[in-house]
Amino acid sequence: MAIGSGVSHVIRETLVWAGVLCAGFAAVFYFDELRAVFAQTTEAAVQAYQSSGISQRDSSSGFERSVTLRADRSGHFFARAHINGRAVAVLVDTGATAIALSYEDARQIGIEPRESDFTSSARTANGFVRTAPVTIDAIRIGDVEVRNLRGSIAEPGNQHITLLGMEFIRRLGRFELRGHELILVE
Repeated sequence: MAIGSGVSHVIRETLVWAGVLCAGFAAVFYFDELRAVFAQTTEAAVQAYQSSGISQRDSSSGFERSVTLRADRSGHFFARAHINGRAVAVLVDTGATAIALSYEDARQIGIEPRESDFTSSARTANGFVRTAPVTIDAIRIGDVEVRNLRGSIAEPGNQHITLLGMEFIRRLGRFELRGHELILVE
């Protein structure tokens, strides 16, 4: 006995929607685990690009230092930065306004905000989060260094990687986006 094309279509659509519902349920149920996997994946991407994606060159005059970041497959620029002298995985984001430290990275570099320090808020891709204002002594990627920067720290669990936005980039001598490369010049 053959199944009619209309019945086949209904069965196929039912299976597709059941799959979508199961995937949505799994995403909600395993949200914390998925977030941890994302954080580990981001860290692995940063380490891979640290070893192969950054090139540095000094100009012949010795006054201009530059670093070239290569985009990953999704077009993001990950780097290993030294913030206040401590190594931190960062996302250099020309679309972000500020420097936004993850709570975990802030603690890693020796800044431990109290609950009462979270006096500001910021809009992120995940909605509004409370933030704690902070002054950063120095951020260095390769030989390029910027000092005395304003930034913020996100509440615990609200951000998984530190973002270096235009607050960092505009303090450089110049920057250039050339294809899949972001060139930062001190």
